[in-house]
Amino acid sequence: MDKTNSTENSFIKHLKPRKNGKYHQGVIDPKACKKYYSSCLDEPIIYRSGLEYKFINYCESVPSIIKWASEPIKIPYYSRLDKKQVNYYPDYVIENENGTKCIVEVKPYDQTIRPKPNDSKWLKAAWIKNTDKWNAAYKFAHEHGMKFIIVTEKFFT
Repeated sequence: MDKTNSTENSFIKHLKPRKNGKYHQGVIDPKACKKYYSSCLDEPIIYRSGLEYKFINYCESVPSIIKWASEPIKIPYYSRLDKKQVNYYPDYVIENENGTKCIVEVKPYDQTIRPKPNDSKWLKAAWIKNTDKWNAAYKFAHEHGMKFIIVTEKFFT
């Protein structure tokens, strides 16, 4: 996996998991994974939720996935909330045995659906931020012969 800019990309890898956060977070040594892209072995694998940890185990256990990487690419996009150009680091890139590469974002299902008028301001802002990122990811994936998918807890049921 060619990282778009290893100096820029290392920024995301230095955002350490929160020990007292509300999500199950942690770090995995990439050398402990059998299918991890060898070009990414110098960066830690940081999972920022139990759902991401579950996806890592999925990547390692499903035979049709031959390679995967955590936050290996940077996608620039325009943030309507910040009113400026910013960067998006999708959670994973996977490569299937048929050669298909997919950019994968792992999110709780409730953050992937349009909020209702009475939902929280936080959820409404998250929706705007996520749709900006995902539109950029769809475009990036299409331009690079890849697919973009969003994985929620429903993927595992």
